Amino acid sequence: MKIADAQLKRIYVHAADSYPRECFGFLIGSFEEGGQVHRVVPGTNLDTERSDRFQMDPKEFVQIEKQADAAGLIVIGFYHSHPDWPPIPSQTDIAWAWEGSYYLIASVHEGRPFNTGVWSLAEEGVKRFIQEPLEIVDEIVLTTPSG
Repeated sequence: MKIADAQLKRIYVHAADSYPRECFGFLIGSFEEGGQVHRVVPGTNLDTERSDRFQMDPKEFVQIEKQADAAGLIVIGFYHSHPDWPPIPSQTDIAWAWEGSYYLIASVHEGRPFNTGVWSLAEEGVKRFIQEPLEIVDEIVLTTPSG
């Protein structure tokens, strides 16, 4: 998956601002060239009981999905933070994951972003995550199909 440095920094700011709670957000882009993130949109974490969990607002998801569609893009995945924990999916992350989506996890230690991993569900067998390559680039240019 490719992401522009500026977009990744937005995720880091969201994660640091949310610490010690998990943050959550949307990865907007396309699946061209292995997945390209054109925008990140901070989401609302509805889980107010546990700092180590997030819960997506389904109404917010529909709204973000409509906005992405209007821009000729799609929701290609989600991001969240792991406060004081490695950027490795938890059993809860696996249980709630959707096939065909990327999951970027930003580890935040003592309020500072520390490490990042990108994951997707394996296509066959037991429901499990596989790590995806992450390429950080200067910018991603939105191309429109020629017609």
